[in-house]
Amino acid sequence: MTIDNRTVKLNSGYSLPLVGYGTFGGPDAPEQVYAGSKLALEAGYRHFDTAYLYRTEEALGKAIRESSVPREEIFVTTKLWQTFHEPQHVRPACERSLELLGLDYIDLYMLHWPMAWKFVSYEFDDLKKPDENGDISRIDVPIIETWRAMEELVKAGLVRSIGISNFTMPMLEELLKQCEIEPAVHQLEIHPSLPQEEMLKFCNKYNIVLTAYSPLANPGYSGMPSMLSDPIVLRVAEKYGKTPVQVLLNWGVARGYAVIPKSVTPERIKANFEHFNMDKEDIEAILDIGRTNQYRSCSPLRDFGPSNNIFDEPVDLYKK
Repeated sequence: MTIDNRTVKLNSGYSLPLVGYGTFGGPDAPEQVYAGSKLALEAGYRHFDTAYLYRTEEALGKAIRESSVPREEIFVTTKLWQTFHEPQHVRPACERSLELLGLDYIDLYMLHWPMAWKFVSYEFDDLKKPDENGDISRIDVPIIETWRAMEELVKAGLVRSIGISNFTMPMLEELLKQCEIEPAVHQLEIHPSLPQEEMLKFCNKYNIVLTAYSPLANPGYSGMPSMLSDPIVLRVAEKYGKTPVQVLLNWGVARGYAVIPKSVTPERIKANFEHFNMDKEDIEAILDIGRTNQYRSCSPLRDFGPSNNIFDEPVDLYKK
């Protein structure tokens, strides 16, 4: 794995900027993403992360097309939703994302989650259809079948790299045994309360780059310890004259993976992109935070129901 000028070379041959701009949000996300992405492009961001589920592809694409930044300098990630895992739905779903983005190709196309759900339609309102118990039941679609359809997207030139998100290590090991094109990136939740040391080691071995979503550990979530007020993070922030957010983002980059913070505030968008070097002992001190008590903020059990529990979660959904 080669890291140079805050980018990392993927096994597909393309370069991924290590600090990206996340576009997940609520009802007002499209408007905020359009404005925020324009500011991010001006601030120097070249990596943008979206997903069909987010409903922000169109807003992001508009910002990119209106920018003076050449398309070849911008790295766009989007994701295949669970209802599109059956092979016949993969290319239409990808083409729909391309249409919304208004782009000729996607830099990185990912499996959003490893669970497959029943296809209803391509409409946004049909992406999460619970049963009478409020659960969303999975259907039996082997991951390798979906993956082979994604490999065809690369061969067709619609997609440059393909990746995965929210996989467990056994799932990734099984995919690596069967795939023709290896995943270039694995996106998952990583922060000091969930440092993912084993997964990082495993992916480094197979030249798969990690991208961290929720790199700040979702400080607004009830039940999650706040990393922004953690004594160790505050001490490191004071040492370097930086904010806790800047410390957490640069801590991730120092460990060799990409981070995709999200913000709609101009000052924070600029501050999140600021780079500084941290001493090894400070990186280790923050790493120690999650080596005993680990928490995750994104739980398929909590968000999608019992049939989608892939992490073997205990009763406390926030604690790993």
